[in-house]
Amino acid sequence: MAQAMSSSSSWVLPMDLLLEISTRSDPVTLVRSAATCKDLRRHIADPAVHRRLRLRHADRFVPTLLRGFFIQNLDMEVNEQPRFFDPLQRESPEPFRSFLSEFDTLFHFYRPDLSASHGHVALRADSENCGMCVFNPMTGYLHMLGPPPAINAPSFALLTGDGHGLYRLLAAELAPGHLKTQVFSQAFDKWLAVEETTVAPCPQDAALLRRPLVLQGDVHWLYRSNEYHFILSFSAAQAAVSVTKVDGSCGEKLIGRRPEELLLVSDGRHGRQPRLVVATGLQISLWMLSDSDSGEASWSMQVLVEPQRIRRPAESWSERLELRWFGDKSGFVFVRMAGAEDRSPSWYFALDLATKKVRGVCTGAHWDVLCCPYEVDLSFWRPSFPRQLQS
Repeated sequence: MAQAMSSSSSWVLPMDLLLEISTRSDPVTLVRSAATCKDLRRHIADPAVHRRLRLRHADRFVPTLLRGFFIQNLDMEVNEQPRFFDPLQRESPEPFRSFLSEFDTLFHFYRPDLSASHGHVALRADSENCGMCVFNPMTGYLHMLGPPPAINAPSFALLTGDGHGLYRLLAAELAPGHLKTQVFSQAFDKWLAVEETTVAPCPQDAALLRRPLVLQGDVHWLYRSNEYHFILSFSAAQAAVSVTKVDGSCGEKLIGRRPEELLLVSDGRHGRQPRLVVATGLQISLWMLSDSDSGEASWSMQVLVEPQRIRRPAESWSERLELRWFGDKSGFVFVRMAGAEDRSPSWYFALDLATKKVRGVCTGAHWDVLCCPYEVDLSFWRPSFPRQLQS
């Protein structure tokens, strides 16, 4: 009997079979498989394996891919070191602690005005002439670069997921009748040539409202003119631009809304059509563009959060929400609730689009506290084990 148990406990599945099972599982199971041992994790992180993925339920958000938040007190008199807030551990875990210790002044010079995606974070300097930086705390990578030399770019988009672990930084400027773009390539370590793409129709008074949303390599911006709001979509692969007018009841809802009350999001699936989250007071709603019975596309609305469902701290708060960031892998919307007075502390929370639940993050003065969400993809995910499992 003992011999039989010893023999059965030594059975090991070959690596190629383990990979085949993992690539046909689901995103959560794939993450857990990568956490079992270094060899399996190394194979799962291989871009060649990513092209073989046939995951079930891959069209859903994976909340665990939101690793946490970089938090920096900007008050120089306090002299507080930056930290990484992990909602599960409540302190800066590795490798974030080592990275922030080495680059402890990073968030004093750069602001998270760009994006965080696939393990990379792109920041923009306070002064437009001082450029940007891109870093990855999981690998220790940090690169500072100057502004695009050929265009005056009011908007940037971080493009990742090319299958080789490299990123591109897209700078864009909308001019009457055309979109000017210039790309910084990590592979070539330089800004590439400027390209121009025709935009029609294009209102002459179009004003950019928020940072872009990247879906399947396409970049989407939300603009406003005196007559209407519209979504500008750019395909770098096809060098094509399309314009989607926000009309009907959704267009009427956007009248008078502040830019920080609007945010483009995805549906967690592999579609290329963005959705729009709108904050009206303390109510948060989701607007979707879909085909109607008449065959014409129309906007429909779904309420995500009613005011009474936001369980805020006991202090006094205003009725203003600021939609700051969206994680296309985790499905979280990062929100700031302003204090009752201009100099009152703010409350920061995360809205899970899949479950419609609100999770508090931190409280602090918005002019003194920088809070930057950090999201990764499956290949950079690192699990945290309870101490009893590590012994």
